Amino acid sequence: MIRPLRLCSICAALLLALVAPLGAAAQDESESGSGTLKPTYEPRPPPRKETYTTDYLFAITRAVSDSTLVPAAKVPLYLLTAPADLVFLPIELIAGFFPGED
Repeated sequence: MIRPLRLCSICAALLLALVAPLGAAAQDESESGSGTLKPTYEPRPPPRKETYTTDYLFAITRAVSDSTLVPAAKVPLYLLTAPADLVFLPIELIAGFFPGED
C-alpha cells in the first residue's frame, strides 16, 4: 500500500518540477510586454511657445545695461545704442514674431 502511494507522489513531484518552469517563463513574457517600456510617471507636455517675444526690442541697449561694465563706461555707450535701437525698431518689432530656440 505504501509503495504505490510513494510512486504516485514521486511522479507528481516530477511532473510539477517539469511544469513549473514553463509557467514561470510564460508569466515573464506577459509582464515584459514584448520589449516595450512604460514610464512610471506621466511626462509633462512641452511648454507652449510664445507667439510674440520682446527680447529683440532695444536689444543693444539691454545688452549694455546687463553687461558687467563700469557704470561710467555705460553712459557713453547709451548715447550710441539708444539711437541705433530706434533706427532698427521696425525690424526688432517684426523679429519679435519669430522667437529663437532656447
